[in-house]
Amino acid sequence: MPGTSATSWLDPVAIETALARESAPETAVVRDILDKAVALEPLGPDEIVALLRVRKPEDLTLIFGTADLVKQKVYGDRIVLTAPLHVSNTCASECRYCASRKGNTAVQRKRLNPAEIREAARKLIRQGHKRVVLVSGQSTESDVEYWAETTEALLRLYDGMGEIRRVNFDLGVLTPDEYAVLKRTEAGTVNIYQETYHEKSYHEAHPGGPKSDFAGRLAGPSVALESGMPDVGLGLALGLGPWEFDLLGLAAHAAHLAQAYGAGARTVNLHRVRPAPGCDFQAPYALNDDEFLRAVAITRLAIPYTGILLTTREPAGVWREACNIGCSQLLTGSVANPYESWTDAPGEKAPFPIGEECHLDEVVRFLLEEARHLPSFCTACPRLGRSGQEFISLVRNGSIKSQCGPNSMAGFMEFLINYATPYTRQLGEKVIAEKLEQLPEHERGAAERLLQKVRSGRMDEFI
Repeated sequence: MPGTSATSWLDPVAIETALARESAPETAVVRDILDKAVALEPLGPDEIVALLRVRKPEDLTLIFGTADLVKQKVYGDRIVLTAPLHVSNTCASECRYCASRKGNTAVQRKRLNPAEIREAARKLIRQGHKRVVLVSGQSTESDVEYWAETTEALLRLYDGMGEIRRVNFDLGVLTPDEYAVLKRTEAGTVNIYQETYHEKSYHEAHPGGPKSDFAGRLAGPSVALESGMPDVGLGLALGLGPWEFDLLGLAAHAAHLAQAYGAGARTVNLHRVRPAPGCDFQAPYALNDDEFLRAVAITRLAIPYTGILLTTREPAGVWREACNIGCSQLLTGSVANPYESWTDAPGEKAPFPIGEECHLDEVVRFLLEEARHLPSFCTACPRLGRSGQEFISLVRNGSIKSQCGPNSMAGFMEFLINYATPYTRQLGEKVIAEKLEQLPEHERGAAERLLQKVRSGRMDEFI
């Protein structure tokens, strides 16, 4: 495979050389690598490959348990919940696996107007969501003013006791001038998913349009950070390229961003390529469930500070198990069709045919009943300016975890009071009481003060 001239940090030959290892490591070697991960030191290519080659069930169990330990050490046991909000499927790219690809005639093209955006957002707010990620295709004409206006409208929208407090972006690679427009809003994390770092596979999956530029996509996160955006998120469409190669490429990208900008990857999205209307694309390197879970756990160990984000579009048993091996965020509760009339006409040509059946209350109930994790709607960090280098420094010195617990409890109590079903509220109150007992004394005191304020009617309380 030819190397890319786009960057010096992605070395395909070095990745292939590391992956040439076939032997499984001894348990003692595995433990040494995991000790390094627990110390929150990023892993190198050879160490990542060693974990990929583990075959003993007991060693794999050790990897999964350590991944959860690292996640707990960095962020505690909360799972952040975010909803995707699809606003436009007009796109100039021909990504073979995507329903929004330019040549697809199986979907209705739609660009939500302000009234439709408000209605879609209200549906999410009525489930209890506070965080959304704005999803749009990328046309040849700049939509940045539209996205900026949408962001401002969302952050001014209220519905009863609810509101949107955080807007992140899945918009493709933008120019510095376009980022300057977004910066005038309370812009959140800019997600630029490489999808695959395997150049040959990338070109096969992206034959035309803006996204066909492999080197430009690789440089996208750097452009965003150099343009003053606070944070970037990376991601993989697992199955497009050899997934082990992609994990090493992802780790190299995160390490480059950390070294060059001090910020690294605020989040990493791991999702598998799935069938889409109007697309006959079959993932050439499809992962089974066991491989996907291993990818999640090893990503947590390799990039300990990142937020690992999964979607509840994965089979229920898979995303649920992933919550216990390193996942720290879930995308759930998307609104494919903000208006019911869209499902009546025109036939099956839904504009955004990627909705899901998971209601937010169901996801929260699982986190409480089975995983015993704390559902989090917290948006304190970005609103207090804790982003980029400052956020990473707080993560590294352990300060962020001490604030995540109290803030997550306060935001979760808002959900329980205003949106939860009676059974979910009962479960939630019980879990909060249990978690309070587990907190250090100073954190418990802060959490109790925040909870008292929320119970007395005050909303949006954090430290």
